Amino acid sequence: MKHLKVSLGIFLSTAILVGAPERNSAFELGKKQFEGGNYSRAIELFSQALATSSDSLQKNKVHYYQGLAMFEQGLYFSSFISFRNVLLSPDDKSRELYEKAIKNAAIITERLNMTERLGKVIDKLPGSYVPSSVSGIANYTRGVYQFSIGQNAIALGHFKSVSPESLFYDKALMYLGILSTQAKDYKEANFYFSKLVELSQGKRDLFAQQELARLNLARTAYSMGNIEKSIEQYAQFLSSSPYWLTVLQEASWPLMRANDTTVSLGNLHTVLSPFYREELVGESYILRATILYSLCKYEEMKRTLNQFFTVYDPIIRSMQQETSSLGSGDAFYRALTSEKGLNRAFINYIKRDTGIQRDQKVIESLKNERIGLAKFPKNNQILNMVNLIEEAQKTLENQVGKTAQKIHKKKLSDLFAQREQANYLKVEIVTGEKEMIEGQGGLPPKRITDVETSVAAGYHFWPFTGEYWDDEMGTFIYTTESACVN
Repeated sequence: MKHLKVSLGIFLSTAILVGAPERNSAFELGKKQFEGGNYSRAIELFSQALATSSDSLQKNKVHYYQGLAMFEQGLYFSSFISFRNVLLSPDDKSRELYEKAIKNAAIITERLNMTERLGKVIDKLPGSYVPSSVSGIANYTRGVYQFSIGQNAIALGHFKSVSPESLFYDKALMYLGILSTQAKDYKEANFYFSKLVELSQGKRDLFAQQELARLNLARTAYSMGNIEKSIEQYAQFLSSSPYWLTVLQEASWPLMRANDTTVSLGNLHTVLSPFYREELVGESYILRATILYSLCKYEEMKRTLNQFFTVYDPIIRSMQQETSSLGSGDAFYRALTSEKGLNRAFINYIKRDTGIQRDQKVIESLKNERIGLAKFPKNNQILNMVNLIEEAQKTLENQVGKTAQKIHKKKLSDLFAQREQANYLKVEIVTGEKEMIEGQGGLPPKRITDVETSVAAGYHFWPFTGEYWDDEMGTFIYTTESACVN
């Protein structure tokens, strides 16, 4: 799988032997093939063993080793199914299998973004069959499952039961922060996101997770009314962040409230540049016009609002038509993957959604896995695996499509609200100009303000005349003066 790398680490090195199987059984032969590195042959023999064995302990051992062999072949979903099968038939004789089966299945499903599937299985497993050594993993997976079906109170209890020593403690912290935010308990949310940032510090593999936690910290500070803290936290992001464009837009709100027009307008200057012309950034036009209104910059307001209508009226019309023509999650998924039937701005926006990005990689890995299984004999075990993969793929495709449909509906609603606000601001321009004329006997003459600029030796001052450079994005400072009468 070129898109999905999974590592079971030390868990593969500790094979489990329970009981004494028949020396020449298919299982014993398969185990020898597995230990010799011939995983394809091992899988074939394990399939034979499952077809002939009636003993629950023997079948669970075969499922477990089959899971290890499937994993070594890069058949990750099939590997999970094998480990899951161990947990579906609990009995006292198989207890020694559960620890490794739960660990391995949890690692695989987390990478496949299917943790709720394992959580659903463990949620039905009697507590006595969950070893204390994996209680943290079990609580995490159960929490994800309960969260996925909207049982947030139960999910909260499970996530809180995940200890700092657990393999998934950082993931549990993220969920705890999200749940606290949903409950508007911003103090608790701040605690969990701060803890996660601290835990992720300096760990390259946790960079994306750390960036999301930091973004949520900035949002939490703003929601709590701590404007200065919010500004400080947004200012810590670099252009390398996967949330850079989002940060530039969101940071402009607390900056506006703090009357820092130089940086807020500078951020928006980047967001409204040609680099992001085909992105859903309509809110930035409205925010820029609002800031200019506070400075009585009515001519600039008019230009900004005209740009908004020019760019977004066609997008609104397109999205209205898409709502009618794409009436289902499946239709949205097909349009999204083919990039036909959806406007470019929405496609670009949805491509930035990290959840959808991850799901699309998983869908591709499932397609590759179906191809990988084709080389095995078409026995009942392999055919069942193929059917389960097809079912998982279709479910995930539908889920991605429904998510895209939901986001499409929300963004169209946002654009309608932004258009309404833009029309309101057009009226405010007329009112503002009238008050200015009455207050000073006419509109002020247009002025060009000279900015004194000094640069270090070896550098040249290059005045901005409309061009943009990629390495300048996010560094603009917008120098202006208020034109208000008083």
